[in-house]
Amino acid sequence: MRIFSSSFTSEAFGFSSKKFGADVVAKTSLKAALDLDWDNPEARNIALSNILQTLNSVESQINQTTDLNDSTAQQVQSNLAIARQIETQDVEEAADGSPKLRQGVAKDRRISIEDKDMRHGRKSRSQKFDGFKRHVAKDLDLGMVRAVGITSANAPEASVTLDIEQDLKQQQVTIRELHIDRAYLTSHFVKQRTPDLTIICKPWKVLDFGQKRFVRG
Repeated sequence: MRIFSSSFTSEAFGFSSKKFGADVVAKTSLKAALDLDWDNPEARNIALSNILQTLNSVESQINQTTDLNDSTAQQVQSNLAIARQIETQDVEEAADGSPKLRQGVAKDRRISIEDKDMRHGRKSRSQKFDGFKRHVAKDLDLGMVRAVGITSANAPEASVTLDIEQDLKQQQVTIRELHIDRAYLTSHFVKQRTPDLTIICKPWKVLDFGQKRFVRG
């Protein structure tokens, strides 16, 4: 809820939030500003409704305002778009028609107001991280980095390999032996490999069924 309200603070819009009725969500402490009984199970939904009403009010008044300079107007529209994007991905309609926070995580969910490309990612099933992935192509013979790629945290590793290949082509580098993590096995380097390219990768674990798993005839 904080990330949602942060998208239309005074700093984001570049003018007085009080003038446009958004002073509540622009406070340092959103929970304190809303002044709700947070022991009430419905407090979060009430808070969400208040925030959305504020957003609608701000958007309506902004659309009727004609005294904003071009720079401020552009910033305002950009931040309104961010607020609506957050609303679309994080809010759904309850059975009674009121808004409620969506259960689960929307696909390609935006997690940062400041950085539109930042995403949730996983290093494993249990280990999560936020931000980006760095992909490095290192020349093991020379001990030097040939190419680097950056993707959102939720992007598949294989999605960066075409860009890395372009960097290598500009250096007129031919790969004869490729050491990769298993996450890159779906890349075009593997799927479209030529007979003279050797792929070296840690194998997947093989389950040991044992003799007790088999029935003798």
